[in-house]
Amino acid sequence: MKIAVIICEYNPLQKGHVYHISRALKECADSVICIMSGNFTQRGQLTIADKYKRAEWAIKSGADMVVELPPQYVLTTAKYFALGGVKIADKIKGEVTLSFGSELGDIKTLQDIALLQEDEIFTANLDKELKAGNGYAKSYANALAKTHPFYAQVISTPNNILAVEYLKALNDVQSAITPHTIARIGGGYHQTSVDEYPSASCVRQLWQNSDLQAISHGVPPYVLDYLKELSPTHLQVANDKLFSLLKFNIANIDLTAIHGVKEGIENRIISTLKSSVSWQELLEKLSTKRYTDAYLHRTLINMLLCNTYSAYDLQNDDVDYVNVLAVEKDKKHLLSCFDCQVITKSIELHRDSLIKRADSLYSSVTENIPDRTQIISR
Repeated sequence: MKIAVIICEYNPLQKGHVYHISRALKECADSVICIMSGNFTQRGQLTIADKYKRAEWAIKSGADMVVELPPQYVLTTAKYFALGGVKIADKIKGEVTLSFGSELGDIKTLQDIALLQEDEIFTANLDKELKAGNGYAKSYANALAKTHPFYAQVISTPNNILAVEYLKALNDVQSAITPHTIARIGGGYHQTSVDEYPSASCVRQLWQNSDLQAISHGVPPYVLDYLKELSPTHLQVANDKLFSLLKFNIANIDLTAIHGVKEGIENRIISTLKSSVSWQELLEKLSTKRYTDAYLHRTLINMLLCNTYSAYDLQNDDVDYVNVLAVEKDKKHLLSCFDCQVITKSIELHRDSLIKRADSLYSSVTENIPDRTQIISR
């Protein structure tokens, strides 16, 4: 059996995602399994729809199964986001291909960049950048600019960055999975006007501006129907609830043990929290050139989840189960393709599972979500 794996977020799913699924099926697989972030994104934000709804969209768009990328691999850097997805993909039996989008669309060049971690001059420059106090992403880009300027230009775009991280992760786990890239079509991540293949961020911005007519050109009808029923203030209200929870719980959390906490940021958060009246104001006051918005969002959510996974844990922990969110009704045989425990009901998760804590947090600020695998007909 040939299986294509797509690591994704679908926040929300748009026509470019549908195109990717169709190309993966056409070019390298009989079935597609999506490994999707849960109720929070890699940028540390609440998803526009819960994980089961987004999994349903994926099935309706041509995927055959959707499993969850656990929060510890989502609420972190691109390096571990990619590594977590690859570790899960590596548990799939059969002939497996990892299919991902990239602005470049050239697998050979992307593989060459991924192999630079074995280059002594590059790694020495990377080490210098890290010791200077820069974050990993900035250090990587700076080191690359010093040694391979063309490659630095390649990884200046978000999909190319993730593509390289996927390839590095495949090398790290010595996976037999075949990498496959599809050139991204449509506007880039920061586009502000819609076309047939808009970015998910563009769709979210248009939804917040109540521009449903523009959105209708770039998303499938079942996504549009959902967005029509969702208030543009939905996420703002939910974020203000997160703010209240953080203010209430902050004194009971060992902040120094939380994933991503560094350089005394916990003290800055505590003091800034006291003088802020909303989630948005808190983030604006915390924002500096040193800390990206994504880092701040992730750190605050990790505090609320009491996420104490370390970089060592993320690098070395094995995947011993997959949490299935949805499966196409005629593809239920795919449940047996994983070489680990397959969970289809949330009750089967350990009560202290980070997945359960993330679901509970999401439900507390938005709405109740399902608790078992969805069987969906296309």
